[in-house]
Amino acid sequence: MAYSVNAELENKPMTPIAEKNWEIPNQMTALAEVAKEAFDWLASLPYSTRAKYSAGLAIEEMASNIIKYAYEDDREHRLRIRIVAERSRLRIIFEDDGRPFDPTRHPAPNIEHIVNSHRAGGLGIELVRRISESMTYERVDGLNRLTVQIRRLEPHDTQVIALN
Repeated sequence: MAYSVNAELENKPMTPIAEKNWEIPNQMTALAEVAKEAFDWLASLPYSTRAKYSAGLAIEEMASNIIKYAYEDDREHRLRIRIVAERSRLRIIFEDDGRPFDPTRHPAPNIEHIVNSHRAGGLGIELVRRISESMTYERVDGLNRLTVQIRRLEPHDTQVIALN
C-alpha cells in the first residue's frame, strides 16, 4: 500500500475559514428551514458550485435519515448540524442521540433493483458516499457523530459522479 504524506495531511482538519451551526428538533419542517439557510450560507463561500450543492445535498439526505429512522419514540429530540469551511474542503458534522447507526457500514444498495421497482428512497446514503471525499462515524458519549467531508473543487472542475 502506498503512503503519501500529502494525502495524510490533506485529511487532517485545518483552521476553519468559516463555520455555521444549527440545533434543530427532529422534525422535517425544521430541516427544511435549515436546508434553505445552509444553501444560502454555502452560496457565499469561495467553493465550486458542485461542492456547495454536494454539501447541501448531504445535509438534506443525512439529516432526513436521522429524523425518519434514528428515534424509537415520538418525543422531541435535538439534531446538531455543523458546517466547517476549510481551505481545501467542507466538513459537515451531524450529531444526534438516536439509536447507534453507522452509515459508513451500510451496504451499497442494488441500484438497478431500486430503479426497476419504481419505489422512492433507498439511495440517500449511497449518494452521499459518492459525492463526498470521506464519511466517518463514531459513537461518543451516547451520540452518533457522522462527519462528511467534501472537497472544495475548483469552479472549472466538471467531475461527474456515476451511480452504477
